[in-house]
Amino acid sequence: MFGAFRSTLVALGGLTRKRIFRLTPMQKLRQRRRLRGVDDVIAKLEESKVKLHVLDLAKTMPKESEMPASEKYWVESKRYRYGVKPMDFVPRWTKTPHPRQWRAGIVHEPKFGEPKQ
Repeated sequence: MFGAFRSTLVALGGLTRKRIFRLTPMQKLRQRRRLRGVDDVIAKLEESKVKLHVLDLAKTMPKESEMPASEKYWVESKRYRYGVKPMDFVPRWTKTPHPRQWRAGIVHEPKFGEPKQ
């Protein structure tokens, strides 16, 4: 149909680009492989007996096998509900470093019903 009632993606479905709010199984697999690769590099540096301040910090972080799924696939964010968002919502998420541990108290609970002072 032509004119005002033509069938376009916007007219039929609203947003033309919809993103799912979770990682696909293949994205999760590749993320786990990246984390394991970093763990292997840290292990090899430990074996070489190199003295680095950054290596001491890396030893304190949990390995991929010790991390819960929430810390592997989600990152903290101020603007998203409950303070977290999927890792693939971060621009260039495969290239940028992400913290392996969240700060304490990252989950923000909404406070309904309390009067403002």
